[in-house]
Amino acid sequence: MSNFRFGRNTPKEIDDSITNITPLNTKNSRNSIWRQFEKFCGERKYVFDGNTSTEKLAFILKDWGYNMKKVDGNDYKEAVIKTMWNVTAKQLQELYFNKFGIKFDPFVDLEFKEEYNKILKIYNEDTPDGLQKMFFYVAGLELAWRGCEGVNVTIKHFKEESDNCGLPTGRIEYNCIFSKTAQGGSHKLTDSKWLATNTTDPRICPVRLYKKMLSKRGKHITTDRLFLTPNPAWREPSSVGWFKNSPVGRNEMGKWTRTAAEEIGIDIKKKKISNHSLRSTAVSQLAKAGVGEEQLIKITGHANTFSIKPYLQLDGDHHYQMIDKLRANSTAMEESNNKSTNCAPSALVQMSKNIVTTSPSTQTPVNYYNCTIINYNS
Repeated sequence: MSNFRFGRNTPKEIDDSITNITPLNTKNSRNSIWRQFEKFCGERKYVFDGNTSTEKLAFILKDWGYNMKKVDGNDYKEAVIKTMWNVTAKQLQELYFNKFGIKFDPFVDLEFKEEYNKILKIYNEDTPDGLQKMFFYVAGLELAWRGCEGVNVTIKHFKEESDNCGLPTGRIEYNCIFSKTAQGGSHKLTDSKWLATNTTDPRICPVRLYKKMLSKRGKHITTDRLFLTPNPAWREPSSVGWFKNSPVGRNEMGKWTRTAAEEIGIDIKKKKISNHSLRSTAVSQLAKAGVGEEQLIKITGHANTFSIKPYLQLDGDHHYQMIDKLRANSTAMEESNNKSTNCAPSALVQMSKNIVTTSPSTQTPVNYYNCTIINYNS
């Protein structure tokens, strides 16, 4: 009997074991994608050495993501592009760590702070393009949309909430529904999320902006997609309305956040930025506001709390806030021992439905609702 409780495998034996249990198809796919990436970099004359900056690596990956093509020159489907980009990024990450001892994370999106408010200010809601983009940025943040989620959103995903008397509550339920061909029929894909009236800053109230968007959909609109192509002749008296009867394309919408970031002075060549940055910001700010990880994965739709770790960026301000919360909770517990509270059950229910947080960096109120509510492959 061995005197050692634990295994004695060497690092090489561990690596060999992992290699041996990796399916052959996975190995072949990884090798094929990497060969295509090497050919792409060869044509671009990109060089990978210890002197290549992480900003340059990020740019190379972005270039690869937008310009990868099939052998016949046709485009890959978006899902294939995403898979190939992820595989390439992970392999490049491993290469730089193993060969040069350099760590870089190609999967972290820029977290908007004061940039978010700057972006909202550059759009005019009294124009078709400005109205849509204002709603996109407000809803994208408060609903923690995935990067490509907005392009598939339909008006059927939204439902105005009413109370027991049939009166509107000021909230709009949002839920992506399974298609009829998907497993589960018409059942809800996730728990609901909510758009709620922003009484602090009506200009960026998602409920108001959503209703305004609906009011600008002319009678000629037959598609149920929410985001539509602006009509260039919308100002003309003979115009059919603000929008054409055609949805905004995936590629077009994919440029929105990068274009806006560039307009407010962000160097998009040095920072990885996309529509997904809104989601990253939402998760990070909610975490800093004290929302727990179990609640966060209901908001984001991740399968488990491990998947949201890359979003949780702990900075100095966040640390001080947590200490303040700890001290405040200690004081509150002491005070609660000295007095009782009389809170009606209905009020407790309402409290559980409505959570209002404030962005610690911008001090701009951001409303998040039904946080006991939102699977994205990060």
